[in-house]
Amino acid sequence: MGEYAFYSFTDEAILAWGVSTLPVPVPPGRQEEIFGGEKVRVDLLLDELHLFLTEYPNLKKMYALTAEALTCLAGVNAGAEGDSESAARFLQMGLEANPDSLLLRSNFALALQLQDRGEEALEQYEMVLSDPEGGENPVVRVLAARLYAENGEYMEAYRMLKEMARGLPGDDVFWDFLAEMKELAGVEEEEKPPDASCTECGEPLKEGKAFCKNCGKPV
Repeated sequence: MGEYAFYSFTDEAILAWGVSTLPVPVPPGRQEEIFGGEKVRVDLLLDELHLFLTEYPNLKKMYALTAEALTCLAGVNAGAEGDSESAARFLQMGLEANPDSLLLRSNFALALQLQDRGEEALEQYEMVLSDPEGGENPVVRVLAARLYAENGEYMEAYRMLKEMARGLPGDDVFWDFLAEMKELAGVEEEEKPPDASCTECGEPLKEGKAFCKNCGKPV
């Protein structure tokens, strides 16, 4: 490894991911191009890390979190500039280093979706949603539901949105989308269960009450 110089990354955008990044290898002749501008060229730095890990595959596990942080930042930067193709490439590189990252996979799916690669994006979203933690992500659920809707799978979209309906009480866009999927899926209004009543006197019982307010019988 004598041909590499190792640089510690202290940029706040990297540290915001909550990981302690390892020093990143840079070969001679690339320092000026990567570090000489107003901002560090994270995309070029990531390319060098990818080449380094290709040469030293035994270090991939050790650099997994560092690669995840760099690829997320590079992917988000490229996406913000409207370059979803480069964003997808960076994020895919990160997944090769850390395939268990839900953050990388969900952003990779979004980059694919922005390129109108819906089937590939949906496959990635489904992998995220199959994880207990990823399944609770409302943004991923809505994005996946829109892809189901584009494919004409309205019932699947409706079910996905219905499962998260309680968590977004004030989001009008969400409720409009849910109502649209419900109509397209042909879902009829669900009948409300009849109110419970006291077996002793017939008085209607309120949910959560331990005793009938009329006769005092335990519920």
